[in-house]
Order: sequence, then structure tokens, then C-alpha cells
Amino acid sequence: MRKYLDDICVTERPDTWNKDDKRQSRWKEERDIYGFDERETWALDYSFHLWLYERLKRFVDVCCVDLDYHKFEYNGSEYTQRQLIDMMIERLEFSFNPEYNDFDEAQYNYVSEIEKIWAVVLPAMWW
Repeated sequence: MRKYLDDICVTERPDTWNKDDKRQSRWKEERDIYGFDERETWALDYSFHLWLYERLKRFVDVCCVDLDYHKFEYNGSEYTQRQLIDMMIERLEFSFNPEYNDFDEAQYNYVSEIEKIWAVVLPAMWW
């Protein structure tokens, strides 16, 4: 169960890869020790996007601070924390869409803003 990913029908993720693989017991042991298994390192960029999406969605659901209070400069414009979070969520959802083509320069540039926005807003991501 990965509620936020399930809600947008993202089933392609490390915990669903290689379900019939003989390494299942080793991966279970890794999860018991580390909290995750090596499959999450196979496509670390994708795994990070999955991780960030779930955490941003939950943060918005449980956050008890005013997300419109802090203002940030990004690409020459001013945004609230909420706006930057929404921008990341929008780009993350786009990146999970099967229509996303990372060989399309415009699409790739749009999605690659996720980490840039994250770097701007990260210091305020607490409540």
C-alpha cells in the first residue's frame, strides 16, 4: 500500500519490480536492516521522485503552518511555499505519466525543475 502513489495509479516502482526474483529473501532482509532494499538504488532519480511525491503530499495533508507565509524567489518570480510545493507535485505527476518522454527537451526541462525548486524551498520544509 502506497496511498499517494496508488491514488494516481503509479504501480511501476521499486517495491513492485522483480516480484518473482529468487533474491526476494535477500531484499526482505535488506528492508529489515535498512528500511529499503537495493532495488531503490537501481533508478535513484526515479526512486527519489517517488519518495518526494509521497512526502510532499503527506506534508500538505498534515502541515500545521501557513504555507502562504514564506516567499521565495525562483526564476525571477516570487512564490509562496505552497505554490512551489504545488509546482513540484505537478511536475512529479507529469514525470510519472506514461506519456512523459525524457528525450523531449521541453518535457525533460520541465521535469528537471523539480530538484531546483526543491533546493529553493527545502530550508522551509518543517512544521
